[in-house]
Amino acid sequence: MKFIFNGSFFEDKNALFGSLNRAFLYGDYLAEYAKVSDGKILLWEEHYFNLMASMRIFRMKIPLSFTQEFLAEEIQRVLKENSIQQAKIRISVYRNADQDELLTKASISYLIEIVQENQNSEYYWNRNQAEIDVFKDYTINPSFYTQVNSHKPEEIIAVAYSQENEYQDLVLLNPEKRIARTLLGTPFIIQGNQVKTPKLSEGGIRSITRNYLGQLLEKSDEFTFEESEIFPFELQKSDEMFILVESEGIQSIHQNRKKTYDTRKTEEIFKLLNSNLV
Repeated sequence: MKFIFNGSFFEDKNALFGSLNRAFLYGDYLAEYAKVSDGKILLWEEHYFNLMASMRIFRMKIPLSFTQEFLAEEIQRVLKENSIQQAKIRISVYRNADQDELLTKASISYLIEIVQENQNSEYYWNRNQAEIDVFKDYTINPSFYTQVNSHKPEEIIAVAYSQENEYQDLVLLNPEKRIARTLLGTPFIIQGNQVKTPKLSEGGIRSITRNYLGQLLEKSDEFTFEESEIFPFELQKSDEMFILVESEGIQSIHQNRKKTYDTRKTEEIFKLLNSNLV
């Protein structure tokens, strides 16, 4: 069957975004992001098992070929083809619209692409002036299923709002009016030597980099680390705030309304994050 896309005819079987693509039609897909440093996929085992767990949550039929070694080789093929050694890559997995098949029996397609090429092997620290606000137009569903990195159409509205108002990020709340996450990733607040981030059950998305930094902070002699329930008013009482962006690095926040933040402790945490790239 043929269809028209931007004035040209395409065959369904040959078109990546054809009328049989459930990712395009229904957002029936999920994604996993990973950082590549000097050609090495950092925390690859954790990323792989997170991808497999997400596919099981979505009741996708995992192909037998989807081994850890196979997907790593596919990533390396993409890197080699583009002559890139430092990058953030995305693995997208979506369900095909197989005819006369149940969704749980539908075959799977995958897409591996380079989201951005990095300049060096380390996690980055974006320390440019950045302002954040709390978004109150809607709340985040904190259910187990929303922890998967998948299509979340309501966040498109929040992105548009942040761009219109020139915010670098927005804090998203759960139905209890507590902090769930931000558009960019996982928020961390610092007061003295105490570092806090919202519990995953508050409405966060499972992040391998978040888990890794949490482990580093727990082992650190310089900081105390806590995953907890955080209300928006605590942003006004904190000394510093930053956002951890999955498989990228740290985005410093400098202002929330009239509150301004320092970055001295954030710099120490940034050094800790890059202290042992694995």
